[in-house]
Amino acid sequence: MKKKVIALILGSALAAASLTGCSGDNNSTADTSSMQTTTTEEGSETTNESAAGSDDIVEIFWQYPAISDVGEGFYRMEDALNEMMERDIGVHVTFVPTGLMESQQNAILSVSTGEQLDICLSAFTSVAKLVENGLVQPLDDIIEEYGPDILEVCGAAVGGCYYDGKLYGVPTSSTAMYTSYGYKMKKVYFDKYGFENDRDKLYTFDEIEEMFSVVKAGEGDNFYMFTPWNNTVEPLNSSYLEFDKPSGDLTAGVVMLNRSFDELTVYNLFETPEYEEFCKRMYDWRQKGYIAPDASVDTDYSSRAANDNYMGNFSGIGGAIAENPSDWNQDIVVYRTIAPYIAQNGGRNMTWNIPVTSVNPAKALEAINYLFKNKEATWLILYGFEGEEYEVVEDNGVDKIIRYLADNPQDLPYYQPYGIYGDRFAWPVFYPNSIDFNRKIGDYHDQIPESKYSPIIGYSFNQSSVTVEMAAVQTVIEQYYTTFNSGVLDPDKALPEFQSALKAAGIDKVIAENQRQLDEWAASKK
Repeated sequence: MKKKVIALILGSALAAASLTGCSGDNNSTADTSSMQTTTTEEGSETTNESAAGSDDIVEIFWQYPAISDVGEGFYRMEDALNEMMERDIGVHVTFVPTGLMESQQNAILSVSTGEQLDICLSAFTSVAKLVENGLVQPLDDIIEEYGPDILEVCGAAVGGCYYDGKLYGVPTSSTAMYTSYGYKMKKVYFDKYGFENDRDKLYTFDEIEEMFSVVKAGEGDNFYMFTPWNNTVEPLNSSYLEFDKPSGDLTAGVVMLNRSFDELTVYNLFETPEYEEFCKRMYDWRQKGYIAPDASVDTDYSSRAANDNYMGNFSGIGGAIAENPSDWNQDIVVYRTIAPYIAQNGGRNMTWNIPVTSVNPAKALEAINYLFKNKEATWLILYGFEGEEYEVVEDNGVDKIIRYLADNPQDLPYYQPYGIYGDRFAWPVFYPNSIDFNRKIGDYHDQIPESKYSPIIGYSFNQSSVTVEMAAVQTVIEQYYTTFNSGVLDPDKALPEFQSALKAAGIDKVIAENQRQLDEWAASKK
């Protein structure tokens, strides 16, 4: 199954290159032809600059998504990481803190002003904007030499990082390619109210709402069922319905996988009956007190559900389908709403990209690759220091079970909430999951039928002819989506206004162009 997906993606990338001219061709990478290789103690090849004891350390500026101002623990992490990277690959990393959703805009600002930035992040959006503006460079000529561990660990997921036939990024981390979503409930409330849970069942939102009603009546005011993620446009953080995004975001339409995994029609999600139903449900849930009054302007949404006055949250559930997991440093129970499926842009639309201002693109890529090769470095970025941020509960010599040393991880000296580094299957497991938790996730992934594969895997939308319209559409979406997601606006009144504004911005033109290219791509595969 995996080989079939890899062949499909790589073949599609080659087809895309023959159908359209490659943009960004004048973005050059650093000349690495004069670099000679040597062998480290581990036996892996690297450049002379990478040899232990080299005086030529390359400084790399690397965007770092943070949820708040970084503190002393962040700098201790950075220093410890540099001890490893300077010794092993001749790189010194200076992290550049940024908000997760502001990362691409901040990268554009840095590059446009000529600042050195070697690695930037595209989060929940397409890298197309960076490519079309000539701000990032292709990696095709250096990926095999300087990113071998990325290719080996990420496999088919690399195929989702192509644009117009060229590779412009790499996955931020490896993960199972499937997408699965649902509601995570803190087990303390599951036990308190005597709920039941069928792990093989897909729960409807009416069934989930019945549980919300029971808990709200029992817990009273100032107690909420979930908090909308204000960095994602997708309904209930993608837990509401299956879809795939041919452009990497919602500005160019979606393929409605909830209707069919075979149909290649691009829809305006915001005009569908499904989206209208979602908006009405959120409006109703807000009236019932399930959503906090300030949810649409909440700046702490990423950690809000950890608070005592929240029962849980909707999100990707990943490995939770393999066994009962933990979250927020406590046991949870998962109610699945979406069956696992594999999408082009369902959960892998976060990439590391190398700007044209990089002083040494090869070393920048090697720095990313290092995290896929060195799990200790990855653990350091993700979890900080043993004995200060976490403790080891179990260690079998290969895998570890750990837990945070604070009920609220944000109270720790160092905390990184985003799992976007290195090989996900080499991460430690969080208590109380079993030590073979990662293997179970991989095994589950292999059982997903090919009928649950998105039909657009391998397709890349060239946005060059509609960039103005897409920017206008994005502006309109940003004006409305948080208020719909949090139930602030009455959809009977506001949704028609939203839809009209999208049309005025040019969304129909964008979708038509996307559909044309998708039809061409599909025809080329026959």
